[in-house]
Amino acid sequence: PLLDRYIAHRMGLARGVDAAALHVVLDTANGAAHEVGPGILRATGARVTVIHDAPDGDNINRDCGATHPESLMAAVREHGADVGFALDGDADRCIAVDGSGRLVDGDQVLGILALERLARAALDRNSLVVSVLSNGGLQHAVETAGGRLVRTPVGDKHILAAMLVSGAGLGGEKSGHVIIREHTTSGDGIVTAIELLRVMRAAGAGLDELATAVPLLPQQQRAIRVRHRDQWENDDVLRAAIADAETRLAPHGRILVRPSGTEPVLRVMVEGGDAAVVTELADAIAALAGERLH
Repeated sequence: PLLDRYIAHRMGLARGVDAAALHVVLDTANGAAHEVGPGILRATGARVTVIHDAPDGDNINRDCGATHPESLMAAVREHGADVGFALDGDADRCIAVDGSGRLVDGDQVLGILALERLARAALDRNSLVVSVLSNGGLQHAVETAGGRLVRTPVGDKHILAAMLVSGAGLGGEKSGHVIIREHTTSGDGIVTAIELLRVMRAAGAGLDELATAVPLLPQQQRAIRVRHRDQWENDDVLRAAIADAETRLAPHGRILVRPSGTEPVLRVMVEGGDAAVVTELADAIAALAGERLH
């Protein structure tokens, strides 16, 4: 009964989208959506080509789906499709590929959905909730359009909590986990795909064109294995190096350092306007952290 209710609701959303002119490739990651996902997307009227939809109990997410979108990118090019969507094993995430077979960043997907809602005054509280890792380019695009960004710690539970507190209706992470609260209070890759198809049809534009409205800043992330991940704030040498790096990145760059909650790793994110400088600083801080916190 619960599955029937789920299918009925998602089919209702899909039937509200006229995507008859579009060819979609769907990668179900040999996972939970392999049976229901294709039918729901076909209810939009789109022609749907499905890949990785033969689970054998062992091949879920194996070289496919949102964590490995390379085969989707190739399939979109091979079939001359307009867009591709890759779900993950439990189908709560969606990674998008444009008609040229290029990956569209998860922050750009959030931006596309937010900007469309802002344009028709339908973004609740004019707010988009994202994690601290989301790109500064997304923030600039949303704020330029009259919206605001609310940032949270990493994790979908924090995204939803901030949405409930702030009254925002849209939130998510660059990993492809998107929450559209008018439809659901959890991530659902099928809903994300339906919404992207709706926006594409409403704009009469491809995903590549829509993504240009959300230009992203160069960003690099490093994970450094250390013995004392929680001690970085007490290391004056490391803190001074980070402060110097932030000065070089000003006024639009930033550095985020956070210890992993699950493994002996310190995570460093560097973002700024110059890709070469961003890479240089990410490498330098990672090397220093490895030396100081070993």
